[in-house]
This record gives sequence, structure tokens and C-alpha cells, in this order.
Amino acid sequence: MEALDIQFAPGTGTEEEWNEAYARLSDYFRSYRLHNRIRRTQLILATLRKAAEAHAKDPSRKPTAHAIEQARLMLRHWLGKIYSDMQMTDAQIEASGRLGFHLSGGPDRWPHFFLDEQNPPDEMAEAMRLAVRTSGPRLQVSKMTPRDMDLGLTNVAEDTFDRFGKHPYARYALLLVLVVLVLGYVYKLLK
Repeated sequence: MEALDIQFAPGTGTEEEWNEAYARLSDYFRSYRLHNRIRRTQLILATLRKAAEAHAKDPSRKPTAHAIEQARLMLRHWLGKIYSDMQMTDAQIEASGRLGFHLSGGPDRWPHFFLDEQNPPDEMAEAMRLAVRTSGPRLQVSKMTPRDMDLGLTNVAEDTFDRFGKHPYARYALLLVLVVLVLGYVYKLLK
């Protein structure tokens, strides 16, 4: 395991902003089930250093925005190397990579190699690729057009009312039968 270098002194932004960026990055990496605190801290500090460089160039954005952007760039770059032999877009790589890391047991088996571009074990990369290959069709954006909900009973009722609307005598006959039934029931109750 490499030594933990905790020196971090950004030239721009406030301490509160950088603490917020640290907290958001911690949540982001925790969403990958990266529970090893030392590895998570290493990744957070490496990401914050890159975010500090980006923030120095563009201080109009908050450090948190730069930090999350840098984390996603690091993730895309790492996953891009793992999935280089598969034809996927950046969005597919990010979504499939998250899925592949979890399905292959990455958080439990290889937490120290998460975002490690120098030493990724071949076994991990192959397990991640295999998990995505066997998980079914590629993840992709689908379009769903809204449609009326079909509850079944409502269609039957609408069809019945439409039929009775075409035949006014049938409607009156049904109404007469219902009135007779109600009156008969009330008569029985009062007897």
C-alpha cells in the first residue's frame, strides 16, 4: 500500500467549500461501496488536488462541482481502460462500469485497486468485463412515450356506455330494470 500523503492546501476557495467538497467526494466513493477508509481518503485527496488545480483556473464554479467532475473523469478514464475492447459510449462506460464493479464483487475483493490505473489486477478487469457481457443488453437510454393506463374494467364500462348511447331504448330499459330492483329491495326491507 502506498504512503498516505495528506498535504492539501488549495490556493482558491474557502475552507468550508473544500470541506463540503471532501464530504461530497466521500459520499460519492461510498456509493461504490468503497468502505476502506484509507483507500477512500487517498482517492478523495487525489481528487481534491486535481479539483484545486481546476478551481484555480476557473474559480467561478464551486470546489464541490470541480471535485465531482474530477472524480467522474478519473472514473471514466479508469473504466475506459478496463472496457477498451468493448464498443461503448462514455455514458455506457460509466453505468456499465458501476454495474460491473458491483457484480464482480469489486468492493469486497479489490477495494485497493478501485481507480488504480497502474496496478489493476487482470482478474478484476476480466471479472468486470464478464459481468457486463453476461448482464444482458447494453445499458442505453430508452424512450418511453406516455400512454393512458389500461385498467381493464374502465374499458369494459366505457364500451358498455358507448353501446347504450347508440340505443336510447336499451338505456331506458336498463334504467327501468335498476329502478324496479331498487324499489323491490326497499319494499322487502320495509315489509
